[in-house]
Amino acid sequence: MPVTEKELSTSQGRSAPRALTVLPDFPFPATTGLHLRMVSNLELVHRLGCFSALLYFSTEGREPAPLESTPLAQICDEVRHGGLRFPHSDFSTASLIGHKVDFLVRGALGLPGKRYPFSTSYDRIGAAEIVLAEARRVRADFVILPSFMLHYAAPLTNGGFRAIADAIDVLTDLTARFLSVYGKGAKSRLGLYSNYLASRTQERVFLAQCSEVWATSPPEAEALARIAPGVNVIVVANSLDECVFQPGPETTNENVGFIGTYSSFPNLEAARFLAEQVFPSVIQKNPSARLKLAGANLPAADETKLRSLGYVDLLGAVTESNELYSQCRVIALPVFVRGGVPLKIVEAFAREKAVVASPELVEGLGVRDGHDVLVRENPEDFALAISSLLSDDAFCRRLGRNGRETFMRNWSRSHTEETLRQSSVLASFRRDRTE
Repeated sequence: MPVTEKELSTSQGRSAPRALTVLPDFPFPATTGLHLRMVSNLELVHRLGCFSALLYFSTEGREPAPLESTPLAQICDEVRHGGLRFPHSDFSTASLIGHKVDFLVRGALGLPGKRYPFSTSYDRIGAAEIVLAEARRVRADFVILPSFMLHYAAPLTNGGFRAIADAIDVLTDLTARFLSVYGKGAKSRLGLYSNYLASRTQERVFLAQCSEVWATSPPEAEALARIAPGVNVIVVANSLDECVFQPGPETTNENVGFIGTYSSFPNLEAARFLAEQVFPSVIQKNPSARLKLAGANLPAADETKLRSLGYVDLLGAVTESNELYSQCRVIALPVFVRGGVPLKIVEAFAREKAVVASPELVEGLGVRDGHDVLVRENPEDFALAISSLLSDDAFCRRLGRNGRETFMRNWSRSHTEETLRQSSVLASFRRDRTE
């Protein structure tokens, strides 16, 4: 395909790098943590002055929005659809068993493979070849890959491209936590153990082939640096634009909110925990309290059960996350298995909301219990913390203001941009103007 006039003028007019960002889904509407991270990365690449190309794949049940209805034209020079991933539900039982055996054997032996636990739906459609072809087409200097597509770094490196791993999760740690929490029966434990072995090998083999790794927090950066010594590992926080994500009008209602994609089991567990174990105690002290649950993919059986509870409002998939935050005085986040730094807490801080969160959610984030967040674990303590905030306006406002200050220091877009300018290969790389 011939080079467009826009491409030509960009490459001739400056020596900044050409970056291809690969996303597993269309980034808009950006309501979940993963999609907010996607938009953040694109915005940061744009701010660095790179030629920015986007290759996105799509997922079943979530149609890409029309490009003209999104800001992509302002933050990307090119946008291309890589195709619909293969639905996980369409894999045969024999295929799934074959995948697990492959993960187990190759993971145990430390051998590289062509498919991995979180990428099989993309591997099945030949995503590695699609990414490589797009990198060639846009003449990319760097290709930014989500961590579960790390193995695509091998063909990219062989093709002369530099890979940047966006470590939205430390896969070894994530799969180990899933194994610890959810590996109860023998069959489940074996399947999760095979995922752990495969992901551990994936990171050990392919992180070393990357030019740079973006971690979401300092503890994760340390873990990734141990896995891939010699690779430039920097903290690229799950940031939000502080000019867009701002505090809303103060509310005096007694609404408590949670948002998540419920196909993720930790999010589903959190919703159940709040509705069934926490809120019965909350409404004893605060009879007007309402639990508002936002997000897509709630299983039908859970939806029926939750609708039967008189204090629960199901908002479903919201097009704008502030549809939830603007209605709520307190955000409750009992997520006990996390990957990366969840943007749920980052957005709640940005919007100056009082937050009650689990210890697992805030681990390593540098937040202080009682200052910018309340950290609680069991249902009784969660309920007491929520009730204390609903009953004390001054305390609720103070916690929210402190959270906003913490957000500005750690997770604002300007803070993350400065980190990239100081440390990233994207900021230091310059193309030969004669190329």
